[in-house]
Amino acid sequence: MTEWNEALEKKILKKSRFVLTVRILRILMLGVLLYGAYMIALAFITDRLQAAEENEYYTKLALEWTVPNVRGAFGFEEEEISPFGTTGFSYPLVRTVGKEEIVVGEAQVTKRLVNSLSSIEYQTPSRDELDRFFFFYPEDPRNGNSLEAYGQPDVWDTLDKLHEGTVAEMAFSTDRFMTPEELIAQLESYDIDVLWIPLHTGEFEAFTPGSWGGGGDDLSVNTVFGLTGGQTASDDFRSFSSIYRLDSETLQDSKQMMTANMETLLDKKPASYYEGFLGLSFLNERYEYIEENGFRVYGAVVTGPVKELLKLEEEAMVSGEQLGQVELWNWEEE
Repeated sequence: MTEWNEALEKKILKKSRFVLTVRILRILMLGVLLYGAYMIALAFITDRLQAAEENEYYTKLALEWTVPNVRGAFGFEEEEISPFGTTGFSYPLVRTVGKEEIVVGEAQVTKRLVNSLSSIEYQTPSRDELDRFFFFYPEDPRNGNSLEAYGQPDVWDTLDKLHEGTVAEMAFSTDRFMTPEELIAQLESYDIDVLWIPLHTGEFEAFTPGSWGGGGDDLSVNTVFGLTGGQTASDDFRSFSSIYRLDSETLQDSKQMMTANMETLLDKKPASYYEGFLGLSFLNERYEYIEENGFRVYGAVVTGPVKELLKLEEEAMVSGEQLGQVELWNWEEE
């Protein structure tokens, strides 16, 4: 039997420390391997599900429906997925002025596993880049009383003073509810592009909007849904089809694409996704109203040469006019 002494004690302690260190290193290596395998599996599953592409498509769709003449540019820049399954991506925000798209900011999307904790942030140099235009109801849906539309002062004088070598965007309300077909036909003789049309989707009839304003003789809602050029995506969200203006040839397709996208969101996504994450309030009520009553419009966002926009001053249906961004000439002569 080996006699216990100080040297033996040191030897045993040294060996114990070595064994313990090896075990700790093995545990750390195993943890790293498991973490790496988990992250690879998470990235693989996310990629197979096309989660980023799907979220990109729907965030851009919601933006186009709710912000007049602002859309997400093609493509996106994706961030690495977090260990908690959080994905992030960004894309430029553009608005059409004339025939060109002008970058006005950036969308930063953070999609967590819980929809209510996900977010979309719009970063723009100017606070009013995204809510530049507003639209007035021609009559009160609650009682049918006629209403007024108040636009920016001196819009027509400003257009008259602008050089003919410029193009601009302009918004206006109409003096009555119309169908999109009636509105497009009324504007067909002008050399302009119709980009976005505000819709009456059952506000004050099927539901009460969360935010609205009026001074007694006018009425407008802060969350406006609009008809724009239609969007559609393949089943794997890797290919898209887009219409960039509304005219007699594209109008029917755009209407069908909008209702199809609304129906898909309602059928395949929970309310926490399209209301909490995308911000599409009362989507079901709006969809049902459109299905029952058709598309009812009361204004438009248009773009074109400033002197062509000036001609709208003589158009009886135009009221509440507002001038948007002005750019140097980029129009195509027809």
